[in-house]
Amino acid sequence: MSELSPRSASSMAREVYAVQTKTMLRAFLARKEFSTKSSEKQAVDATVGFRVVNTRDGFAVCAKGGQGYENDLFLVFRGSTTANMYADWISNFRIGVEPGLTGSMVHLGFNHIFTSMQPQIQEFLERNGRSARTVHCVGHSLGGAVATLAADWVRGRSERVVKLYTFGAPKPGFGSFSDRLTQRLGRQNIYRVYHTTDPVPMVPLYPFMHPPADSWGYHLPSSDSLLSAEAHDIKRYVHSVGASGWKALDGPAPLTATDKLVERWLMSEQSVNPFSPKTWDWLNAALILVVKKILKGAAMLIQGGITIGITLADKVAWLLRKGIDLSKAVGEWVHRLILKIMQALGMVASRTVEELTQGFMRQVLQRLMERIGAEAARAVRQIVS
Repeated sequence: MSELSPRSASSMAREVYAVQTKTMLRAFLARKEFSTKSSEKQAVDATVGFRVVNTRDGFAVCAKGGQGYENDLFLVFRGSTTANMYADWISNFRIGVEPGLTGSMVHLGFNHIFTSMQPQIQEFLERNGRSARTVHCVGHSLGGAVATLAADWVRGRSERVVKLYTFGAPKPGFGSFSDRLTQRLGRQNIYRVYHTTDPVPMVPLYPFMHPPADSWGYHLPSSDSLLSAEAHDIKRYVHSVGASGWKALDGPAPLTATDKLVERWLMSEQSVNPFSPKTWDWLNAALILVVKKILKGAAMLIQGGITIGITLADKVAWLLRKGIDLSKAVGEWVHRLILKIMQALGMVASRTVEELTQGFMRQVLQRLMERIGAEAARAVRQIVS
């Protein structure tokens, strides 16, 4: 078969959480998509956390395909749990960047989890993957981010077709990673699914970006009007996709996909609602737009790495200050962006362009990152507690 259906992929992402429980794991390994031979499927442990809170437990399943998937392999990764002394949370919030196994800049915490599993996955592929033509990488939430790194690594070392299915996943790496992965896998082989009110796919903010590049993925409507923890629950995703095919889930582009509309939003005098998920989408789109206005390829300056003592907020603030110094026109766009962010954070938005020092903008950006990060953390904690 060429691809997993939305129902199969989402239910697989839901049931793989059983990897931490032996009894439930046996039931998961008996899925019809997997081989019936016990030697052709296995659980994989990962190291999660950092320093004091650092543990190793079940994180993924590798399996050779069964009936209908005889030439396929499956790599399925679980999302965050509370069953490991909250070590998952530490990995989630290690938001530094480092080169991944294929050289692109990726999320520090996600990368450490994947690299801790990579030898086991490589051994499985070498033992079971000689005749495999397609590898399916699947995951929800944290598992979706790690599945993305796995898909990049698998495709980078073989000519197999790699298909990636993520549900409510955070952003796994910088824009250069998203671009490269999209080219490697092909846009048609990346199935990114997210609810519009799920806060987890909104983090981390730019310059982290989702694959596929220049695409909005499969964004599912939500009955919630505000950011919602329930919208992140994998059970909600399974329910939302139902029996639909991928074509039926492919909706129209969001308004934030159009630069002209983002410009109009920045120029408007309307106040922003900090409780609306649309606000955070607009702010992220506006940040991307302003960076593009400052200098073509400016994102590459950010992606050059974050040295000790220099945070992502520092680098973005430095770039925005360069924009103000560049020209009056660009400086006005930076000004409008910062005022919108301040409104969303409940700050008095009365600063002039001249008052936007690098230090002040760093504080605003840091508060923005902490705010949306807190919303994502609340959503994940609520559904697994």
